[in-house]
Formats: sequence, structure tokens, C-alpha cells
Amino acid sequence: MSIAQCTSAHPIIRRIRQACAEPFEAFEECLRQNEAAVSNCAEHVRRFLQCAEQVQPTHTPSTVEAQPLPAS
Repeated sequence: MSIAQCTSAHPIIRRIRQACAEPFEAFEECLRQNEAAVSNCAEHVRRFLQCAEQVQPTHTPSTVEAQPLPAS
């Protein structure tokens, strides 16, 4: 449970959830309709993963290299 809470709070996970909400919702709907044959949802998974791969992480101060200050 704590892992799920941690990952759902991570900025890249939040961006993926926002950017890829439509393909993810379609995947969830497919799972509901195909409980006995989840392999029928492979195309939905592919679309979601394709979307998620396009989401770029945001740069935080800790991940951006420091730039030298201009001379005064």
C-alpha cells in the first residue's frame, strides 16, 4: 500500500495519469468487459504504454545541472 501511495505521488506518474487518462480508462473498461479473457485488452495496454512513453519528466532543481553565473 505504501509503495502505491509513493508512486502515485511521484511527478512523472501524475503526469502520465493526466496525459494518458483516455487510453488508461479505455484499458480499464476493457478489463471490466473481459474479466475472463484479459488478453483481449492487449491493444489497450499497447496504446496506454505508447502514450506513457511520450510523457517527459519535469526537471526539478535537483535534476538540472547548475549553470555558471554570468560575470558582473
